[in-house]
Amino acid sequence: MTGRKLANIGLTIAVLVAIVALYRWTPDQKAIQDPTPVQGIVGRPVKTPRFNLTVNDVRVGKKLRIPFSKPDRDSLTDFVVVDATVVATREPMHILGVKIRSADGVTYLASNRSGLDQVDLTGSQFSPDIPVRGSFVVEMPADKVPGATFLVMEKSILNDLEPQVTVPLGDNAPKLEDVVALTDASAL
Repeated sequence: MTGRKLANIGLTIAVLVAIVALYRWTPDQKAIQDPTPVQGIVGRPVKTPRFNLTVNDVRVGKKLRIPFSKPDRDSLTDFVVVDATVVATREPMHILGVKIRSADGVTYLASNRSGLDQVDLTGSQFSPDIPVRGSFVVEMPADKVPGATFLVMEKSILNDLEPQVTVPLGDNAPKLEDVVALTDASAL
């Protein structure tokens, strides 16, 4: 083989290696469209460009008591109530994308029980710079809460690259109560 043929073979191999490397490093469509996680911890505000959220407490119960509504709600699993404070930072807004991802990767969406949207934070409109305290409710097994992550976005659809509050709920299970009572979401 001549030096020219060896150079061509070497150049071809280098180009193929570069193509494979670029292919592996280039994000796929899912990675391009995924929300941008904004990490937080329980008890401290998580700041995003449009809102700030503080997870104050996590409670778990077999039944859910909604103010001004009878009887208490039952679930085939359990009710996980995340008490939080939300502050809009720019303009009036709603929070519609609420879920909890368990340690095993299963995602549970916010509950949509009748009457719940009248008292929980998903039914609230947030005005700029006015903190609102209330709760988010997710139905999931209580034994899936340890190691789970609370995920909150402003929108539930069309949220490509939007910030997503991501708060680990800790490795210890909250005490399972018979009934978890909600209070109306209210401005502080």
